[in-house]
Amino acid sequence: MKFTTLTLLVLVTVIQLSPTLIRATMVEGPTGDVTCNPMDVIVPCLLPLTNSKILPTPHCCQVMVEHQTCLCQFIKGVWYVQALFNSPNGQKTCKACNIPFPTC
Repeated sequence: MKFTTLTLLVLVTVIQLSPTLIRATMVEGPTGDVTCNPMDVIVPCLLPLTNSKILPTPHCCQVMVEHQTCLCQFIKGVWYVQALFNSPNGQKTCKACNIPFPTC
């Protein structure tokens, strides 16, 4: 089994088993109030966040733009969310969506 497949399976399992670890907060974003729930971004952007060869879809970029003000919170959040967003693939996804990677 490839490492990325194993990582993805572990991530999905942890997320499903620990819904209380993901805390959503409300912030004002570029398009209005946004609930900072990392799953809102992880679901449409999972492939580009885990695989450097896959570019984000327009829907992923739209969600990333909407949640741009939440990125620091995601980077400082629980470990499996940090691992996705504070990685080379997270930086690549931000760049592909024309979002500056935050300095938190």
